[in-house]
Amino acid sequence: MLDVHVPHPTHTWKDFFIHIATITVGLLIAIGLEQTVEAIHHHHQREFLEEQMLQEAEGNLKVIQPQSEFSQKMIGDLVAREKALSNAPANGNGVAVTFPANSLWIPDVPILISPSRGTWTVAKAAGTIALLPPDLAKVYTRVDLTAEFEKSAEDDLSEKLSRLGTAVLKAHLPAKPVGPVHMTSAQRDDLLVAYDEVCEAARLFGFRLAILTGASEAVVQKAQTLEQMYPYQDQAAKALAPRQ
Repeated sequence: MLDVHVPHPTHTWKDFFIHIATITVGLLIAIGLEQTVEAIHHHHQREFLEEQMLQEAEGNLKVIQPQSEFSQKMIGDLVAREKALSNAPANGNGVAVTFPANSLWIPDVPILISPSRGTWTVAKAAGTIALLPPDLAKVYTRVDLTAEFEKSAEDDLSEKLSRLGTAVLKAHLPAKPVGPVHMTSAQRDDLLVAYDEVCEAARLFGFRLAILTGASEAVVQKAQTLEQMYPYQDQAAKALAPRQ
């Protein structure tokens, strides 16, 4: 059996343009909705990144505090030991060094946790930093760079402490000096150099911690530009100066 179709009415140019316009409007609405959804998603990603940076900064401030206290105590102990070495009286062919009570040849270093840099590292890998305003991205970049400098100073301090340990071993010194300790002038000079290196490394470590403290405080206070961040770092550095 043959199917009989009702013939389609003849289309005019008006009908054609209405049809094209309908399709165009539909596409524009679809594109607009897609862009709106994407913009909302990017906004949420940016807010999440900022919140993560803030939480990391708050956590780092708690981590930095004991490290700052440790570095300041170490500097004080090292200065006292250097003074004892420098003022040691001659004793035959060497010197007799009397260290402060309860002191160690090598500073007792507690287990310290390095500040975190994970949030910014992940953001760079994921490309979400592009969602931030340029000025805010510069703030976070500077914070990460400051953390990198702190880690470098921490590693340098560890290396200098290792050299001090080597100098102590070469001098065949007891683990904990009790009363006057006799050593040659050359051994005393080697120890003085090693102590001076550790002391300078500890000062730099304390300074980098202070600068990172200021940077972290700026993030917590939601600084949006480098100009807003710098005063926090300057204040942290000035607070450190009298102690060193």
